[in-house]
Amino acid sequence: MNKIFFTITFIATLFFSVLTYGQQDDKRIRVEISLKDGNKVVKAAVRSVTFSFTKSVVNSETNEVKNNYYFSLDLEKQDIPLLAAFMKNKAGIDGMITMTDSYGKMPMRKFDFTKGRIDSMSDQINGDYSSAYISLISDSLIIDGVKID
Repeated sequence: MNKIFFTITFIATLFFSVLTYGQQDDKRIRVEISLKDGNKVVKAAVRSVTFSFTKSVVNSETNEVKNNYYFSLDLEKQDIPLLAAFMKNKAGIDGMITMTDSYGKMPMRKFDFTKGRIDSMSDQINGDYSSAYISLISDSLIIDGVKID
């Protein structure tokens, strides 16, 4: 009888500890965008970020090269203060995207950009899930202190 009681208690304890652990919202990597809007800083949590860089020939006669810096931001929901900062600064806004490891095992990553503007945006809302995607284009980019040209 004691073995059965101990076994059932042990299994129940394991079951509830797994349920409790599974419900924790402990994100090890924190990604955040910060914008400098006048005297204030607007910050928003980002689920993921994709960066791309291209060089395009703008004028074939002069071989003028234009650098293009793009960010694709995946947000859990549309951040209205972030959206308002972009809409208020149509010519572009300076900012940075940071990645921080809460365990301290990975180094912090920092993407500084200038004159960031919304290139495209989409917002998805339904009963179970919501997300927002923002594509940015900027005039310059510095990744962890290295200027990208």
